[in-house]
Amino acid sequence: MSKKNKIYWFEGVTEKGVKSLLTDENSKFRWLRPQRNRRVLVGLMVLGFLTVAMGSYWPTMKRINAVELSGGIEIAFFSVWAIFVVLSVLVGYLLLRISVRGIGDAPDELLDERQIKVRDTSFRYAYYAMGYLIAGLLILMLSGPELKLFEPDGNDGSYLIITVLFAFASMPSMVLAWREHDI
Repeated sequence: MSKKNKIYWFEGVTEKGVKSLLTDENSKFRWLRPQRNRRVLVGLMVLGFLTVAMGSYWPTMKRINAVELSGGIEIAFFSVWAIFVVLSVLVGYLLLRISVRGIGDAPDELLDERQIKVRDTSFRYAYYAMGYLIAGLLILMLSGPELKLFEPDGNDGSYLIITVLFAFASMPSMVLAWREHDI
């Protein structure tokens, strides 16, 4: 008798995946559960976001720091750096979801009342934080060097867009990881 694994399309999770995160006491992820380690992970995620966002200002930073690399080496260096940083942020997001047991992405019917309240409060604070982040980015875009989307030679604003998308996806779990003592 096979059980159906219900897919929650809006949340982007499956029933088995959420239940496994909520009930899993796997020893290889036990190190992620203490609040101190979760806070370190949140700090690393913020550092990763800042590093990805700085990719938008690579040409300006290169001129300021007088980095002298030939064309091919510069492109190879920047490409490897960008891929490494983006993959690091993705791995950090996956570890963050595991550390908070997927509560930030779980649908209501798979959580108990306390978990729903904690998740909803985390969402509220996450959206406050995102409002401040967007305000800061708007100020940066108005006062900083000019950004254009998909610009091969100048400052490319697409890295800021990638950062905002990463931040919106992970901010509820980051707030949950930071605030909760026992998960």
